[in-house]
Amino acid sequence: MATKKVKNQNLELAQLLSLWGAKHQVEDDIYVNSLAESLQSGMGLQSLAQYDATQTLPHPEITAGSKEISIAENLISARNILVFVPVAFTWAGISQATAAYSTYTAVNPNTIVNFFDFWENGYGVLDKFWTLSSITRIGFLLLTLIIVASSAIAVLQKKAINQKRVSEREIEKERFELGFRLNQFLFQFKSITPVELNQNSLAAVRELKATSVTVAKIIKSSEKNAAELARGSIIRQQLDGIKKMIEKLQK
Repeated sequence: MATKKVKNQNLELAQLLSLWGAKHQVEDDIYVNSLAESLQSGMGLQSLAQYDATQTLPHPEITAGSKEISIAENLISARNILVFVPVAFTWAGISQATAAYSTYTAVNPNTIVNFFDFWENGYGVLDKFWTLSSITRIGFLLLTLIIVASSAIAVLQKKAINQKRVSEREIEKERFELGFRLNQFLFQFKSITPVELNQNSLAAVRELKATSVTVAKIIKSSEKNAAELARGSIIRQQLDGIKKMIEKLQK
């Protein structure tokens, strides 16, 4: 019994499976854990051999591009808030300019000053930060920042998608190769199930019936040809005619 147990071991595959599971953080998966233990001990392989490893191995989570996605999500949140800042800032500037203009006209009732001229120059009442040129300049910088953030989001998202696709292909290739090697080793322990046996038997019976029909047709055709030759078929008559011509020539 001990000899059989050692014979069934495959420590190389067990180590390969364990390393793969640890690399992709699926070592706690019940199939990976059970199969690794069975490959090390050489026991329980018959029951696990009934599963196709290329189908049963877990699909690791794709983590490539997660950093870029996280940065892009933060930028999206910041941009969504920043979009309203230029509008709010402009209305705050209008509010400050209107209040200062009211104060100026109240102090100087006989002076006629255009509102936009007052907003731009301040006339010593409006703070320079809230002047029209200052509001316009800051609004332009805010809009530029929004555009830059939107462009950065698009670049980061595209980069994350490309990284995810490349990583997914590599992981799936590695997973399939491991599953294929496991299937090669486990095939010797696989037992035929009643369903598979019935399917194989039905297929064999169908092939046998098809072959028997073909053989029966050949036999029937052979018997027909033999009977025609025996009764003096066209071929037989032609042969007799050729024979008579040869006999005449010989005379």
